[in-house]
Amino acid sequence: MKNILLTVIFSSILFCSCGREKSAEELLTLANQSYNTGDYQEARKYLAEAIKLKPSDKEIIFQISKTYAAENMFDSAFAHLSRADKLYPNDRQINQLLHEACVKTEHWQAAINALLVLGQIGDSIEHYYRQIGEYALKDSAGHIAYFYYGKLIELEPDSLSHYLNLSEAGILSGEPQNSLEVLKAALKRFGDQSVLLFELGRLYGVLGNLTEAEKTYRLLVSKDNSAVNQLQLATVLALQDKRAKKEEAYTMFQKLRLETANFARVDSILQVLEKELSVRQ
Repeated sequence: MKNILLTVIFSSILFCSCGREKSAEELLTLANQSYNTGDYQEARKYLAEAIKLKPSDKEIIFQISKTYAAENMFDSAFAHLSRADKLYPNDRQINQLLHEACVKTEHWQAAINALLVLGQIGDSIEHYYRQIGEYALKDSAGHIAYFYYGKLIELEPDSLSHYLNLSEAGILSGEPQNSLEVLKAALKRFGDQSVLLFELGRLYGVLGNLTEAEKTYRLLVSKDNSAVNQLQLATVLALQDKRAKKEEAYTMFQKLRLETANFARVDSILQVLEKELSVRQ
């Protein structure tokens, strides 16, 4: 009789234990175990149940985000991390993973914000200047890019690429005159490097100063007469009013016709020049 009673009690306890719903903490533990074995879908099943019990729990939301990131499902990871960031601003783990998700999904402004938060909570913000500038350029946020590449040049004044990016940022921000000063400073520091002359010629074109653009491209071609550089010079010559300039451009385009067939079609330009030159005869 005693044994029967113990069996009934034990069975009742077991039934109650198995029948009760798991807590959010228990579900999170099971999810972490599945995550650690690489079963991310199983982990999300546990986490989906856990978040019903605790919809705003930081650890649960973060773990869901991690399972998506682990399977390169960064759109979903970004959505969950954005919510976590609103609920728990200035959290290191959240912003580190959020930054990764932003880069993968090309949410450049959000990526910048995540790095700024990391800088505010202890990381060296100088460490992030390059990335912030790069993301700002990709987001066409010229003023932001200009600020951070300017800061980066203060730290690394011997990097030519920083000057080129700063110039590009100036153009994007609608201040090409600033870009002109940047490129002049770079020429003074690094000399007449082809990449600088190319960008300076392009910038003079943006500013409508075709005379200086021509002068710059002639210097560039004298150093490097690649088809690309000759094409830039020919284009600048074609845009000018003087007949001699257009005739020189026409001759250059004819010579470049076959050489540039893979990346530039000059037939239409030749036709326009032929009409312009015939009208002026």
